[in-house]
Amino acid sequence: MELYFYFVDQQLKGHFKSFKHQHFFEEIDGQTIMEDVMQYETPFGIFGRLFDKIVLKDHLAQFLRRRNDYLKFASENESS
Repeated sequence: MELYFYFVDQQLKGHFKSFKHQHFFEEIDGQTIMEDVMQYETPFGIFGRLFDKIVLKDHLAQFLRRRNDYLKFASENESS
């Protein structure tokens, strides 16, 4: 973690063979821009890779979009 600029979620054990989700923050023209970088590897060899191509990759991308939409809404509509 680098306070205000970067943090990472990394699986130590779980369903994925490996999983790393990085969050980068940058201020541009008074707005905070967040970039997500997700790296993962599925278990189960060819079956895991096939599942990733057919289902998982799109599911994770859609999940990130929904979560980011919520974060944007929540941060812009925070009551003081």
